[in-house]
Amino acid sequence: MSVNRHAPFVAGPMPPVDGAAAGPRDGHVVRYYESDGPLVDEVSLFVATGLATGEPAVVIATPIHRDGLERRLKAQRINLAEVRRAGRYVPLDAAETLARITTDGWPDPVRFGEIVGGTVGRAAAAGSGTRIRAFGEMVALLWADGRRDAALRLEELWNDLARSHTFSLLCAYPMAAFGAHGDHGAFAAVSATHTAVVPTEAYTALRDGDDRLRAVAALQQKAAALETEVIHRRALEVELKARVEQLADIDRRKDEFLAMLGHELRNPLAPVSAALEVMRLRADDPLRIGNAREVVERQIAHMTRLVDDLLDVSRITRGQIELRDEAVSVSALVQRAVEVSRPLIDECGHRLSLDVPAVPILFRGDHSRLEQVLANLLSNAAKYTDVGGRIWLRAAVEGDQIVFSVRDNGEGLTAELRDRVFDLFVQGPDTRSMARGGLGLGLSLVRQLVQLHGGTIEAISDGPGRGSEFVVRLPYVAATYASAPGGPAPAAVGQHRRILVVDDNVDAAEALAELLREYGHDVRTAHGAASGIHQALGMRPEIVLLDISMPDADGYEVARRLRGELTDTTLVALTGYGEHRHRQRSREAGFDHHLTKPVDIRELERLLIPPG
Repeated sequence: MSVNRHAPFVAGPMPPVDGAAAGPRDGHVVRYYESDGPLVDEVSLFVATGLATGEPAVVIATPIHRDGLERRLKAQRINLAEVRRAGRYVPLDAAETLARITTDGWPDPVRFGEIVGGTVGRAAAAGSGTRIRAFGEMVALLWADGRRDAALRLEELWNDLARSHTFSLLCAYPMAAFGAHGDHGAFAAVSATHTAVVPTEAYTALRDGDDRLRAVAALQQKAAALETEVIHRRALEVELKARVEQLADIDRRKDEFLAMLGHELRNPLAPVSAALEVMRLRADDPLRIGNAREVVERQIAHMTRLVDDLLDVSRITRGQIELRDEAVSVSALVQRAVEVSRPLIDECGHRLSLDVPAVPILFRGDHSRLEQVLANLLSNAAKYTDVGGRIWLRAAVEGDQIVFSVRDNGEGLTAELRDRVFDLFVQGPDTRSMARGGLGLGLSLVRQLVQLHGGTIEAISDGPGRGSEFVVRLPYVAATYASAPGGPAPAAVGQHRRILVVDDNVDAAEALAELLREYGHDVRTAHGAASGIHQALGMRPEIVLLDISMPDADGYEVARRLRGELTDTTLVALTGYGEHRHRQRSREAGFDHHLTKPVDIRELERLLIPPG
């Protein structure tokens, strides 16, 4: 009966599994049940059968269970008052009896023998023989309170009592008491304290042997499925733990990255600010102005590379980067990569040695992305090599591969770092990474670009202080034409064009317009979508340089309006958004070209060359 918090209870022996009210069984039987009603019916039938044959009954139960049992006994025409006076029916309160036989919540063998054993002995003497039937609920109370060890100990005391008294005892447990994860051990322990185990009424109610076999087979299948599920969940727990540790490591590196990002973005602002102040104070000194301008140009290029690396990592991670298939000259590729990284190499006082084939070598790939790969490797070598160090760049054809190697005599790599150096946000030793700079993006980006080309990259180092080498291997697919990118940009100076610059950022618009006027172009500006449309329709420019993000209307809408009116005008998008989807939207809106900020003036000058 589970009225009392679905707790187990102890009862007299049950009828056989098939439900027939046969004679009692000696021993200690456990019956698992699913609902109270059928169980109480069976217990009352058993007690009634015993009383009718002269076998006394001892009932140790809670009031609500005693009342239910006695109602059923009365319904079977048993005179409870008479059998109680004769000592053949002994009802006791479970809670009160349990309190009397326990010390600090633990069953006391002496008290159990005196109280329970004495009751069983007196009941046996009142009957026609020595056998009695017992029904008790003290174990139920212990189990429901979570004192499972005490409940099992009480079961053992009942077993000990059976050595000196002849009685049949049944323990009934609700199957729900063993429904929690990990209850298998408790279930096995309870079953082990009994001489027989009877399944729930869902099984015992089946009369046909074939139905029972089918039920057993179904239960076996469920058990096997549950065991498989447990194994699967344990594997998931292991995987989840590993994933949590991985995410914690990523989160830590992300925090380090954000701190480094702030450091790296602020660093260029200091020299830019100082250079601008020099230009203001020394406006009449061309040499000082030229030097300050070079400082600004270098720092802007540095910040642009940082932003480009961030965007490239994001694009590659989402599979949104596309490689151009073009002829790549090994010598031109090395020349451009060295040109990009030379300022940092010279600033650190390093000596760079080149080993490039004298014979021109052309292969297929994306020139700008491979230039990015070599420039990042050279910059990494420069940052992690002490002042005055050596850097070697080698290019060669080895069988069906193009091999590039960048080696230095810098601080080298530990074994752990060598395995993780290409992971996102991973940097050099913490004590030196802030001084070295970088965001932990460059080598991760290098590996991903190399893999997109179908190649591999390997980090080699003999340990800290012994330098490092990065070896890139790319498939050698020979190109069949001689032209390859990387040459100087054509100049457009002196080729006058009518240009309209539309940008809500007044400083950006006016600065670009002033630069274009220096190149001899006729330039006007507008600082919003509405004024841009008005100016364009009035001056009918040859070229419109149009910002995308503006407060009154975006550049896509402006482009659609202008394309309908100015069919011969070249529309160029100027924006900080350079992903594929943004370029696609530009084309759909009617733009002829898409440039990302800050604008590469060489690329812009190419677009300003008149057709023909």
